[in-house]
Amino acid sequence: MMRRALFTSLLISFMSAAVCSASEPVAITEVLTDPDIYHLKLVTLQGTVRQVKALEPYFQISGSACYGAYTFTLEDGTGAIAVAVLGICGRPIIRNPEVVDGETVTVQAQIYAPGQLGYFRDKDGQPILGEDREQVQAVAAAIARPAE
Repeated sequence: MMRRALFTSLLISFMSAAVCSASEPVAITEVLTDPDIYHLKLVTLQGTVRQVKALEPYFQISGSACYGAYTFTLEDGTGAIAVAVLGICGRPIIRNPEVVDGETVTVQAQIYAPGQLGYFRDKDGQPILGEDREQVQAVAAAIARPAE
């Protein structure tokens, strides 16, 4: 009986994750309106890139440095969401942001409800990612340009 309950619970979790990670873009306003529903889910967002900002190297708790991280705002006409692209950790590398202001992109991103993202620290120990604890955050897993 306990196995069946566990299996049912896992199946429901998998199905809700599959619905959120479908390839159809989700309107940003839907994510912003009820971010707890999307927390830790992989969703597809589509919109225009704004405010691209390259970040200084940051350090993981293990002490490993990460390079090439950047943030941008994604707007889709219904709202705007902060998107973070994590750096490459373990080796110094120069990587420019893969997006430019004004371009239209599709982003597969994991959503973090307010207060849930945490942060990384720069060389001086200052938080650099997720500094606004009251803002919904998206961490990019993949970025693509729509087919022309």
